[in-house]
Amino acid sequence: MSVINQHNLAIFRQSLQRVSASTEFFDCFYNSFITQSDEIGEFFKNRDMKQLKKKLRETLFMLAETAEGRPGLTLYIEMLGRVHLRLKVKRKHFVMWEEALLEAVKRYDKEFDDKVLAAWLEVIDNVIETMFRALDETKQMAS
Repeated sequence: MSVINQHNLAIFRQSLQRVSASTEFFDCFYNSFITQSDEIGEFFKNRDMKQLKKKLRETLFMLAETAEGRPGLTLYIEMLGRVHLRLKVKRKHFVMWEEALLEAVKRYDKEFDDKVLAAWLEVIDNVIETMFRALDETKQMAS
């Protein structure tokens, strides 16, 4: 996991506090994400959306902890990568996930600007790359 700029991490945390105060933020995200493709819509069909929204909230706060380099969390992110591999989640799905998330942040963070966008991108991209690094390593070990 690469080191995150501390200023960006602080901006990310502040923005996350603002957007996560509204349950509508999570509704907006999932509505946007699920409607991006039939493939994604199918994956979320018959899922407990209330539970998924709760898990997303927890995961977003954990991203900040992971970005700080908290012990064990990088291993957890790598494990999430392997779980997503088993679920047949592809890199393109993470791109769509990020786009939907940033769209929701832009809509619900009243202080959204280029600095907030840069902070979210740095944190999210770092975590996604960690997940995919774990996926690549898993694939290499399997071959």
